[in-house]
Amino acid sequence: MTFHELIRRQRWLSIETELNRLYPDQEEQIDAYREVFNQLLEMKPDPSSDIVIRLTEIREEDENYVDVDGYHADGRVDPLSGNDGLAREFTPWDIWLGMKVDERAFKEFTELEIIAYCLYEMTFFSFDQEEIAEQLEDLNKTMEEFKNMTPEEKRRNTKSMDDFLSGLGEGEDE
Repeated sequence: MTFHELIRRQRWLSIETELNRLYPDQEEQIDAYREVFNQLLEMKPDPSSDIVIRLTEIREEDENYVDVDGYHADGRVDPLSGNDGLAREFTPWDIWLGMKVDERAFKEFTELEIIAYCLYEMTFFSFDQEEIAEQLEDLNKTMEEFKNMTPEEKRRNTKSMDDFLSGLGEGEDE
């Protein structure tokens, strides 16, 4: 089943209830989620993607959450990382609509939960598609600038993860 088929099976009030249950901190944004949902209902899905939407429950010591990502239907993996997971936050919404939802998701989550988790992921950076596209463009420009830097410029303009993390606590006592 595609994401488009899935959302067409549900009514907004049921989705709103589920969003409020899963993301109580998003209550002030519920009208924005409704607007996105209504936009999705009016959009034509783009079936060109071979990406399948996957939901995975992550249980960690200090946090439990549901990760929403995608994977290639043909099983391709990233040759550098060996990972098949693909971030979907910057994916245009018409492509989201055309993607299939992994069958395992329907065994582990209700349809309303799947929709709520996907809506949260789709709008993680903004409730406006143009804004999301601009953020992706800015990110790509930054990455291109970094790739074009000399090794010396890269050293001057970056920090190691250890240096970054150690700097986070600075100034807390002030």
